[in-house]
Amino acid sequence: MHGLVALILLSTFCIIETAEVPHLISTTERKPGDNVTFSCQSPADHRFSQWYKQSPGKMIQTMATGVYGKMTETKTFNDSRFQFRRGNNEMSLTIHSVKKEDEAVYFCQSGTEFLLTVHDGFLLVVKDCDQHSSVYVEQTPDAAAVQPGDTTSLQCALFSTNSETRPQCPGENFVHWFKSGSGSSYPSIIYAARNSTDDAAKRSCVYHLSKTVENSSDFGTYYCAVAICGEILLGGGSKLETKQDSSVLVLGGLLGCCVIVIISLIFYITGRRVSDSSEGIRGSHHAEDETSTTYQTKNLDKKENMTYAEALNFPAANVRNCKKVTTECTYSSVKANSKKQQQL
Repeated sequence: MHGLVALILLSTFCIIETAEVPHLISTTERKPGDNVTFSCQSPADHRFSQWYKQSPGKMIQTMATGVYGKMTETKTFNDSRFQFRRGNNEMSLTIHSVKKEDEAVYFCQSGTEFLLTVHDGFLLVVKDCDQHSSVYVEQTPDAAAVQPGDTTSLQCALFSTNSETRPQCPGENFVHWFKSGSGSSYPSIIYAARNSTDDAAKRSCVYHLSKTVENSSDFGTYYCAVAICGEILLGGGSKLETKQDSSVLVLGGLLGCCVIVIISLIFYITGRRVSDSSEGIRGSHHAEDETSTTYQTKNLDKKENMTYAEALNFPAANVRNCKKVTTECTYSSVKANSKKQQQL
């Protein structure tokens, strides 16, 4: 029991000693492809030694540990470009062919079983602004039609306008996805880049985001943002839209056809009714004209007969005296009536 308490106190003391070291972190700038070496003092009586790496936005990662003069990379960190050495009161780290993903803070630490001390910290900044001035971002697809439950893959590619060179691919922590929903002025969801690939043949850096659409809130435009050389490059966006069901389209087409047929029938029936009404009116007018003509003809015949009869019915006493005159009057009257009949 007393031994456990002593171990806890020693561990607490060791942590406090490590935190109380007020060293400033030095900054070193390099271009991609350069070599860089970091060195720090380590007393000879320090049995244990370690190197740590802290990338922006990530937890501290143990790169190598050593006992006395031998240092070995950890299982979680294995990169042949990194070399660790420990010699006379000194421990060093050399990075060959620096990449953008090497941009981080490096710490050296050494000590005994009871006391570990962080000696120095080094900030490595990889500058490649001249090359990145000709870099641009492309997103595919521009738009995708999906339904809830579907999974789609969005791609963000970093290209260089110079065909002879390829862009230095940033680490995944420098690439993010965000979604802008309809009617929203701020990004609603933030994603870290996943499934990045370095396509040397096409001279591009490709980042993928696999997105499963769960509900309507997942629809919108997804943008890819790449932080590189103090700038943020933004892609054109990939829009996820609702996929129209084929049955809905078919039903919509059938409904449209039905509406067209109904409207055509309405116009046809209305036109027939108007035509029938016009023919009825014309027929009635024609019948009235015929009736009027017949009536006038009958009246005319009746008048002619009456005139002719009056002309023929003379008194017997006056026949001899007015025979010649009567004959002339009669024929005159008949002739006049004949002319009227001819005119009719």
